[in-house]
Amino acid sequence: MPRVRVTLATAFVAMIALSSCSSSGDEPGSTPGAPAGGKPTAASPAPKPITKPLPQAALTQALLGDGETLPGWSLHGDKSVVEDGQYCNTSHNDSAPRGWMRGSDASYEYNGSTRNMTHVHICLFDTVENAHAAYLAWKGTEASKEQPLKPPVGDESTLVINPGLSDDTVYGFSRSGRANIRVRVEGGTGGDPSGAQATLAATLKRLQQLQDGKPATVRASDEQVAVPGT
Repeated sequence: MPRVRVTLATAFVAMIALSSCSSSGDEPGSTPGAPAGGKPTAASPAPKPITKPLPQAALTQALLGDGETLPGWSLHGDKSVVEDGQYCNTSHNDSAPRGWMRGSDASYEYNGSTRNMTHVHICLFDTVENAHAAYLAWKGTEASKEQPLKPPVGDESTLVINPGLSDDTVYGFSRSGRANIRVRVEGGTGGDPSGAQATLAATLKRLQQLQDGKPATVRASDEQVAVPGT
């Protein structure tokens, strides 16, 4: 079954609902930092987990645009809607994960070439528990290839270096409340995951800005200087 993606032309119209939202409006009874019945995850520098049912336009605006990426990177085509949730599941599963609500994605090319590419997906879920389950499935089980993010990004986060049979590929995964983000950098990494981490952190912070009714202004380059060793 082919996976469906629809480019956005008018998605930002739905942003009108965000400006009136309270920045302290966590849902009653929710536990942003951990799934129900589980132990709280490690403290995150993210001040406000994603707890609101953000509209499609917010997910799309959170994706980095030209001039907001790392140097040399630019959008490849348009930002897109994840229409049926398949991109928010594992690669071998063509169904939407449990509790999936909506998502957006974008691809980026390096210096005008598709030889090196970065792909970013944002997926919003109905509950923290379903987001947590989808996050675990997304990152897979290759613990020997995982690296912790320093500093962490969101409530749960990890890097996976060259999963499966891939080569020169870095994945970054993050869960913040009800939102999951995946960054995949293909080629040109040289084993350096700092670009994936900066892109992941910037995307989450943009989501947090939009949840607070503010414009998304964080750039990946702002986050890269905060990554130790870069």
